[in-house]
Amino acid sequence: MSLKDQATSSIKWSTISQVGRQVIQLFTTAILARLLSPNDFGSLGMATIVVGFVGVFKDLGTSAAVIQRKGFSEALLHSLFWVNVAFGLLSTMLFFLIAPLIAGFYREPIIAPLLRVLSLTFFISGISILQQALLEKELAFNTLAKIEVSSVAFGSFIGIGSAMGGLGVWSLIYQTIAVTTLTTFLLWKTTNWQPKLIFSFQELKAISSYSSNLTGFNVFNYLIRNFDYLLIGKFIGAEALGFYTLAYRTILYPLQSISGVISRVGFPVFSQLQDDNVRLRSAYLRVVAMIAIVTFPLMLGIWVLAEPFILIVLGEKWKASIPIILVLAPVGLVQSVVTTVGTIYQSKGRTDWMFCWSLFAGVLVICGFVLGLRWNIIGVAAGYAIASLILVYPSFAIPFRLINLSMARFAAVLWRPLMCSAIMSCLILGIQAVLPMSFSPALNLGISILLGGATYVVVSQWINHDQMRQLFNLLGLIE
Repeated sequence: MSLKDQATSSIKWSTISQVGRQVIQLFTTAILARLLSPNDFGSLGMATIVVGFVGVFKDLGTSAAVIQRKGFSEALLHSLFWVNVAFGLLSTMLFFLIAPLIAGFYREPIIAPLLRVLSLTFFISGISILQQALLEKELAFNTLAKIEVSSVAFGSFIGIGSAMGGLGVWSLIYQTIAVTTLTTFLLWKTTNWQPKLIFSFQELKAISSYSSNLTGFNVFNYLIRNFDYLLIGKFIGAEALGFYTLAYRTILYPLQSISGVISRVGFPVFSQLQDDNVRLRSAYLRVVAMIAIVTFPLMLGIWVLAEPFILIVLGEKWKASIPIILVLAPVGLVQSVVTTVGTIYQSKGRTDWMFCWSLFAGVLVICGFVLGLRWNIIGVAAGYAIASLILVYPSFAIPFRLINLSMARFAAVLWRPLMCSAIMSCLILGIQAVLPMSFSPALNLGISILLGGATYVVVSQWINHDQMRQLFNLLGLIE
């Protein structure tokens, strides 16, 4: 099978995995939002900030190094496995010790036991990190899709069942543990590679520069993306953090996940093209076009339908999340495309550039959070939006130098899906204005989504025919 056919198949399976997981998670969130309180989600948000920070260290950049390198020894693989296992075990032990200190920082005693249980995910996932990296390098996304969807479905079953049993915030914790445990079990069961008692410092040294810079980027990027959670949890409170967390997930997580579908496949594919800028540049532009076609209308659609969506799907008690969604909408649209540049840095082996840029960008974003804090959670969201929009141009221009891609050629790929999405949004606003008041809110929302989606497809066939055909071909809808 050619690289193009492998990439196409991988994207299809990665899409199946991502869509399946998102549908399950949306369904689960909608149910849990009615069974649990904003305080429950806020408590989980506080705990996951800290756990997630240590989580960015979990493979120390070694998975990406395995995928990016054209060749590696068995000694390197075995050494990396034991490094990951050791780090996972140490992380779990560390959290058992410092959990009370973190709970004291938040002034929320429940955080300590939550952290201790969540920390088990470090050790559980540590013993399967390398197996997942090998499957991604081999573009075995059909296997990964089955593992991921099955694990999320199992975790949702555990989470909903626990919530119905009255376990409160613990249902969210058990859901996370269930997903991680089943994922690890299935990765071991489906991967042929098995570890041996082999360890070589010399082999690890060969990838140390690439991995250390990538880890540095991941750590600082995580701090940036969660500094708003930290500020809100500390200075405003758990309930406000619950509203902010839900809005953030509603807007940014689906968009970043869609981008991640293609970027996840793009990294191992781009790594095979790292010495051919012409092919790499062409492949990257196709990736960006596919992402924009899906995320741009989704972003603008959620923006114009934020109020009915939140009130109907999640309930009246989450109404405070609506203005946050409106503020974060431009960020979501931009971030869905910005996330792709990481594959350029990594596939070209320039994680040092990526790390240095993150240091500058991160300082600006943190300043936006701090300055916006005086205006409550809406101010924090606005500060993030303004800083993110200021950083748009350099975020693209710097990595594009590695593949000799001009901003003009990049913009030429994006204007069509953006225009089609804008037309769709205007139509949805018109529909909302003329629908009879006698229609139920749920019916209004359904009609708006169906007509808006149909309009986008029709307009895209007229304005953006070539890119739409590529997308349908990629998904196997046409030959």
